[in-house]
Amino acid sequence: MKSDKIATTKNIKVPEGIVEQVLGQDEAVKIIKKAALQRRNVFLIGEPGTGKSMLGMALAELLPKSDLKDILAYPNLNDENNPYIKTLNAGKGREETQKYLLDASQSMKNNSFYLLIILFVGIVLSWLTWKQFSEYGTVEASIMTAASAVVLGLLLLMTIFSMNMGPKMFQAAKNIAPKVIVDNYNKKIGPFFDATGAHAGALLGDVLHDPFQTFLGDLEISKIEKNAITKNKLSKEIDQAFLKHKESIIRKKENNYEAAFLPKNELNVLGETNGSASPVEVLSCNRYDYVGEMMKLTTSENKELVVTPEHKIAVHRNGKTEYIEARTIKEGDEVVVQIEEAIIDEQDIINVYDARQQEQCKLYYQYQELKTQNPSWGYKRISKALGQPIGKTRWWHEGKHTPVPIQTANWLKERGLLPLKIDNQKSPLIAKVLGATFGDGGIFENLNGIFLSSSEKEAVEEFGKDLEKIFDLYKNQNSRIIEAGVYGHSWCYQNTNRNIIYFFLALGAPRGNKTKIELKVPGWIKLNHDFESEFYGSLLGGELGTPIIHKRGNYLTSLELGITGLPQFKENRISFLKELAEYLQKNRVSTTSIYEGKSKTEGSLMFRLLIEKKMDNVLLFLMNIKINYCRYKIERLYKALGQWAMLKKNKYNELLQRGYGAEHAMKTLNLTPNSLYLLLNHFGPKEAEA
Repeated sequence: MKSDKIATTKNIKVPEGIVEQVLGQDEAVKIIKKAALQRRNVFLIGEPGTGKSMLGMALAELLPKSDLKDILAYPNLNDENNPYIKTLNAGKGREETQKYLLDASQSMKNNSFYLLIILFVGIVLSWLTWKQFSEYGTVEASIMTAASAVVLGLLLLMTIFSMNMGPKMFQAAKNIAPKVIVDNYNKKIGPFFDATGAHAGALLGDVLHDPFQTFLGDLEISKIEKNAITKNKLSKEIDQAFLKHKESIIRKKENNYEAAFLPKNELNVLGETNGSASPVEVLSCNRYDYVGEMMKLTTSENKELVVTPEHKIAVHRNGKTEYIEARTIKEGDEVVVQIEEAIIDEQDIINVYDARQQEQCKLYYQYQELKTQNPSWGYKRISKALGQPIGKTRWWHEGKHTPVPIQTANWLKERGLLPLKIDNQKSPLIAKVLGATFGDGGIFENLNGIFLSSSEKEAVEEFGKDLEKIFDLYKNQNSRIIEAGVYGHSWCYQNTNRNIIYFFLALGAPRGNKTKIELKVPGWIKLNHDFESEFYGSLLGGELGTPIIHKRGNYLTSLELGITGLPQFKENRISFLKELAEYLQKNRVSTTSIYEGKSKTEGSLMFRLLIEKKMDNVLLFLMNIKINYCRYKIERLYKALGQWAMLKKNKYNELLQRGYGAEHAMKTLNLTPNSLYLLLNHFGPKEAEA
């Protein structure tokens, strides 16, 4: 096929039947403005990335808000395939649709009103008929009254029939109600729908430059190679691609822009197609210096994501996933992320050490990389390349004195705990121990131990056994149990193994005085019901306040969970307790409110989550909620419930003997049919003493 060089688009011969005119870049703006004034259509043709979508979006943003319209479609009873179309001012479309539904709903209310009128009129007419004809005799009066009653009955049947037709009429009204095709409710700019197809290379960008397909170099991608999936940084993949295709790189001076097209099937990554994961081919890649505003999104897990303001982010709203621009995200929005199989890995362990140790780990990895890439190099040459003392690389060369965080990571790997994956058999037990660190346990500020305090020696012994199971320790290894308290009424288990301490720090355990720090439920706890059950079970075991029978003898004292905190952590504590309330609610246990009061510790506050004390709710709490490391609280709650049940049972029988009905007695005693059944059939003197 012959190829001619064309100096300008004016020299291109285009058949008149296809398009009116092919435009050059210089004339585009003038023609677009002219076409807009004449309300004509413009057909934009060009390679991906030339700016067609951005031009359309810009035009939509230029449209005055006052010109925005809602478009409604009304059913055409004569031809259902050609509905009537009507335009209204923006925001009025929803109001028009609601009118139809309100009219139908009002008609149903009127039917009820008519029924009441007919009943009233019928009763009055029957009375008047009897009174009028009673002068002629009882037989005549009875006949006429019966006749009026028959008429009344017919009217009632007609009214009831029309009321039964009400839902059908309401459904019919919904069917004839207009449908809002274009909804500009609460919109500030004109609607714009990008009709560009979902290209195969949309994940990394198959165009030379598109700001909606721009990613930072630190982004990690999943690469598909030889039927295996590996992870690599985006910057490294692009560097390799540019090095491989350095002869065909497209360059521009502005922002140091570079781009390259990749051969077919050279790079495939894990992407998304039609809602499922699938291989995605990358057609091109580019890099440039971004000049403009950036946004940093910080999650509740302190994970950071830096993007451009217009970058689309997936958020979870009203049970659905929506894609919105980063600039519109508000505090509290739930960002949809990929659930990783690993809860923590080696890097998470390194991150909980101080900056000096993290730097040593970085140097150690650089040493290993240089050694792998240059097998013939000795430790002296590597020392020079790293700019580090020879003594350091010599020790590493001999396999000694590796950085402490890496030693911890290796110790955990030997026990199958790193990377810690969701399906690890020990994960629920780890969640159990972690929950205790948020209650009566914790990690000392100086990192000298992980501990649990309790008035029950059996509880702290169980805590120690759980640690031994998790880390394959022999009995009492690196641990001790000491008697504490002024009168020797408390016990404290302590384990001084630093590997264990840093492991739980990486998992999200609080360090030091919990009153003076923020408390956050680690995100991985919410990934599994068993994790939540064990975690909150240990938290409740330490912080739950169990009730007794009030001195008046007719109700329980408070059933609650309390945590302390400085005044500046008020919002954090309320948020923490709300998460606990959500967990209880998922297990059918109701809570009432969060109460704020003074703490015994000077300068701090006490925040209490109150659990509803109705008998059914207390029973559900005992049946559905697990409590760890505290047997006496469960026994105390059972005892109080048994005594309370016997009091209610005796009061119920007393009300029946006084002539009250069962329903009245249940209402007086605030009992449900279920709790009454339990009282009458499962509570007696033995249960009260249990």
